[in-house]
Amino acid sequence: MPRKPVRPNQDAGDGRADATRERLLTAALDLFGRHGFDSVTTRMLAEAANVNLQAINYHFGTKRGLYIATADHLVAMIDRFIGPLREMVRQRVAEIDASGQQLGVEEARRMLMMFVSSLLTAFMAEGSETWARFMVREQADPTEAFERVYGGIMRPGLAVVRRLVGVVTGEAADSDWVRLRTLTLVGSVIIFRVGRATLLRELGWPAIGPNEADAVRALATDLVASIRPREGAPS
Repeated sequence: MPRKPVRPNQDAGDGRADATRERLLTAALDLFGRHGFDSVTTRMLAEAANVNLQAINYHFGTKRGLYIATADHLVAMIDRFIGPLREMVRQRVAEIDASGQQLGVEEARRMLMMFVSSLLTAFMAEGSETWARFMVREQADPTEAFERVYGGIMRPGLAVVRRLVGVVTGEAADSDWVRLRTLTLVGSVIIFRVGRATLLRELGWPAIGPNEADAVRALATDLVASIRPREGAPS
């Protein structure tokens, strides 16, 4: 009769098992983001998470399995910020489509501003530097983890923003121009996370506290106002 896998001691009970898994994911997000997949060992991961080495094999099978699970963990983290709003916008657009009506420009602008503000909040949240490092590495050298992040967060989020940008500009949402304009808008928000050091140095801020965060979020209005029909575009 085949033997069942041995459960690490600290995993006795489902609650402790979940806690062990969560510690490993937290440690993996930090270490993989800082050093990359190849430079991180399973021993480094176990020590950072304060778990037994065999806990990695039990929960994730391999280091690669943990890496992919870390990408899924990252998707869930970011989705807590933007998922509800993304679904609200998607449902509203579907409702209007089903009625045979057209989404109005002003309503599209309002929803776009809400979405941009939500992204700014996510990128300034405590702990966002850890997942930002992970994402930057995957942008530079994409792996299967990138496909998880792109499919889970980027693609559905960009699809919603692209639809709204299309309404505001009066152009087809699937056109190259609208796709590029959408990426430019989202990139204007992402810089507040990946360019954090430059932001702090340029503005002379020691950190981003509540007042600084409010100042950054106030830019949502200006960013959305910059989305408008291009000159000479076909009517």
